[in-house]
Amino acid sequence: MKIYTVVLTSTANECLLNIAKYIALDSPVKAESFIDEIVEALNNTLSVFPFAGRVYDEIATLSEIRTLPYKKYISFYRVSHDVVEILFIFNSAQNIKKILASFN
Repeated sequence: MKIYTVVLTSTANECLLNIAKYIALDSPVKAESFIDEIVEALNNTLSVFPFAGRVYDEIATLSEIRTLPYKKYISFYRVSHDVVEILFIFNSAQNIKKILASFN
């Protein structure tokens, strides 16, 4: 079985930091443990099943972007050779199309 390396971009890390800050408003302990939980879930799933997420074709890019939900969050990623690159992680209640448009 082929194992893929899962990496977080600096933007994805920034997204996680924002998620942690928001959760920390209610519980700093829960914020840290949830970030660990989401990163572990992404690693466990995408290292073995990198094409598990659905293709997100609402933004035009040169490489295929996929999404994978986890609880109330959606991770955006791409697969290249043996690497899964996590691009963004957003709360599903956010206006994701508007946020992604700001990156174009």
